[in-house]
Amino acid sequence: MLDNSISSTHVTSRRARRAARHGDALALLLLGAIGPVVGCSDDELALETPVETSAQELTSIPTISDEALQKTLAPIRALAVPGRVYMKSVEETFSGSGTFSQVVHVYQPDANGERIRFELAAKTSTGQVDTNHRFESVKVTSRPGEPDQTQQTLWNSSGQQVYELSTSRQGWYRFEFSYVAPNAGRTQSFKATDVSGNSLKIVWVDPASAAVQVRAKVAVDSSASQVFLKGGAYRNADPSQFAYADNVKLNGNLLYRRGFDQGRYNFPLGQLNAAEHTLEFSLAASAYNPAKFWFGVSEKSFAPTGTKTSWDRVQFLYQGAMRTGDYDAWSEGVAFAQGATVANGVRPPPVRRGTTFSVAVDDSSLNGTTQNATLRVISDATGAEVSWAKSLPTDGDYRGGIFTSGAFSSRNREHWRITVPGDAPIGRYLVRAFAPGGARIGQDVVFYVIHNPYPLVASGAISKAELETYGYDEDEDGVNLNGGYGSDQDNIRDHFTVLYEWSPPYAVYPKLTAAFRRTTDESKFSFLDHAVAAAQGTTSELETMRRLYRLVTQRYRYTQPTNLGDVSSIFLSDGLDPAESLQYGNPGTQLSWDDGVNGAQCYDYAPVLAAIARSAGVLSRVVSSRGFLGGWGNHFFTEAYTPGVPHHGGKQQNSSSSPNSDTSPWYVFDATNPDASGSTPYQYLWERYSEGIAPQAQYGKATFVLSGYKPLGTTTNTVTWDPLGPTDDIGADDVLSLQAEYESGPDFWLTQSGVTGFLGRGEKDVYRISKATTGARAVSVRTAPGGGNTLQPVLCVGPYVDPDGPPVESEPGVEPRWAASVPVRCADRATTYPLPEGESYVVVFHDHGQPDDAYPNSDDRLKLGDSVQYILDLEY
Repeated sequence: MLDNSISSTHVTSRRARRAARHGDALALLLLGAIGPVVGCSDDELALETPVETSAQELTSIPTISDEALQKTLAPIRALAVPGRVYMKSVEETFSGSGTFSQVVHVYQPDANGERIRFELAAKTSTGQVDTNHRFESVKVTSRPGEPDQTQQTLWNSSGQQVYELSTSRQGWYRFEFSYVAPNAGRTQSFKATDVSGNSLKIVWVDPASAAVQVRAKVAVDSSASQVFLKGGAYRNADPSQFAYADNVKLNGNLLYRRGFDQGRYNFPLGQLNAAEHTLEFSLAASAYNPAKFWFGVSEKSFAPTGTKTSWDRVQFLYQGAMRTGDYDAWSEGVAFAQGATVANGVRPPPVRRGTTFSVAVDDSSLNGTTQNATLRVISDATGAEVSWAKSLPTDGDYRGGIFTSGAFSSRNREHWRITVPGDAPIGRYLVRAFAPGGARIGQDVVFYVIHNPYPLVASGAISKAELETYGYDEDEDGVNLNGGYGSDQDNIRDHFTVLYEWSPPYAVYPKLTAAFRRTTDESKFSFLDHAVAAAQGTTSELETMRRLYRLVTQRYRYTQPTNLGDVSSIFLSDGLDPAESLQYGNPGTQLSWDDGVNGAQCYDYAPVLAAIARSAGVLSRVVSSRGFLGGWGNHFFTEAYTPGVPHHGGKQQNSSSSPNSDTSPWYVFDATNPDASGSTPYQYLWERYSEGIAPQAQYGKATFVLSGYKPLGTTTNTVTWDPLGPTDDIGADDVLSLQAEYESGPDFWLTQSGVTGFLGRGEKDVYRISKATTGARAVSVRTAPGGGNTLQPVLCVGPYVDPDGPPVESEPGVEPRWAASVPVRCADRATTYPLPEGESYVVVFHDHGQPDDAYPNSDDRLKLGDSVQYILDLEY
């Protein structure tokens, strides 16, 4: 076996190591495990042992598979060969005048080359053809999107027209045109047939962005079948706006009122006999520029398994203002895969804090007027009911129906609206419904409450582009056929993080996060399941991140990297249960190899934490650094957006009245284990301060104070990057530099007692202090009440070093180095430490309690990911 241990004889001189770093081979080996030549390279502890031939390199990250992308983007419309259920004709009555663009997808089942026809007409309410109405820009495309696609431009016409093709091919046809309507109230119709008059199968229709009443003839061939009306109605997801389908009727019977808004809809029409049926519904929006509608009818719902044929008795419906439509729980438009408990295969619907969601309740005891259901929302964490606002709009209390075995079965339906308070704790909740007489209706339905970054956009704290890049893109302006994202062309940035390799020109490694959808086995739990479990009961982004950070730190052992392009596979690979995530997100617990600890390095830790943070509704991004941040030669870590700064105290100048030092809400959450594989004595780990929670400037100052170096090459991705674009020779203008935030951010001046901060297990927070200005003789540290009790913060104090002064080492080709203020852990570290004359640096850290020559115990994981809130006081 290869001996990966490091003794003091393995440590080469600092100057030699610095020179080696700039060699063409960049031959810096990772600490402990024999791994990539680039990554979280330990520049201070280069190994003499050669890299094994089987070791992976960062450049060997596999390309993201089409299958993974397909599952992540989850196209919700596909040109699959239609079955027994299809539309034979479609009529649309417009309430206004104008020019309306339309697209219809039709399937030709025959391969005999026969002639086919497309018929258009515009008629008045009495059935008269109106020749003032025109059809322009008419095009027909055979086998759209396929290699042998062909397109024909047809002639303009008015009133009524049959477009006949002299020959045809088996497969799909896309028919598109502009309907010019100088008068309102006309009905435009479309159908497609062969020369014998047999209907071709209409499956998808993209009507105009206008108020329209739809009437379609639906065929059920051969035998009775389940039938679904499904589609999308999009506006902009603003709570004051709307876009929806309404008044769904089948053969004259009302089935559904408005149930969905600004997103996908999915109405089970029931089991229909083999015959021709008449389907009617309306499409409406608060405004139409832009707006997007589409619809289809078939025997398949959006449900992946196709097993659900009707709504549950208590059923979540999607509302655009919830802004979670891209989560896979809503991939059917209605939360079909729901249940009373979180189990494999269940997709609890996510709802953001400060939004209102809709719940449909069906029961024969509801009479549509005075006898209404009672809904209760129960916290899964406490088992107690929460007092959230509930309402039953008038148009949501109605008599609907569904066809069962071909017969219309009336039922009473209520669409309740429930508002989640803006400060509601993150976690799992249950909706429980009761009939007027007190009997339970259906089963409990579990749902998730997650963070809501949209108020940050409304307040101007972040831009919409930042939200859609580092958090979540609702794609609120529609869904293109076969597309996993909307016509705003966001380039799916919210589904990816990125690693930039050290310095320009960069090599770029996109990492698929699968933050909102599963990319592994559909039966497994998702990032969302684990994120909500770990964050249960937290009320701020910072507290949520403390939990997620601990979970990710516990999940991995610093060793051979997993190195997958799809980071969800790294986390979800061996069936970790959300109950375990709830457990391991809190101190006092530890994962073992038997529980599923995986090997990882910083470029695994960082994107996984970013992904699971995004799933919980927290903006996050991966930061790359080529110089010394976290005490590594090259490093990746996570930043999360945590409103409500300052979370750490300290002033920008040597005065208690100066502005706060901690002003940026982008916070470091570095989950990488600073002990590495446990094969390095503690005496060589002082400069290592990963596994930290810190402001950007505080994190950067630690580099200078502990090692005498300044951070270099600190970057993240811009809001315009393309995850599927070029990956080589990316220039400095193509990345977002964070150099100033880490290298030149403000000092955290300690000017008064009561300064608080958060400390990770490996972290070293750095404060600047003047004994003359404060008049203090000493500084002390204590744990804040309720701030955590597993780590004991202690102090070291060192002299102030001017970062603008001359470096002690400055040679061509070698990074300059200044004198380190606290280059080693002080022997007299304590909770109270005397202040020397002049200015000093106060270093707050967690003392491992090990002798300086001891090795970390890699099997002792109990405190990995722990953090503590501390308080600094001045002693006089």
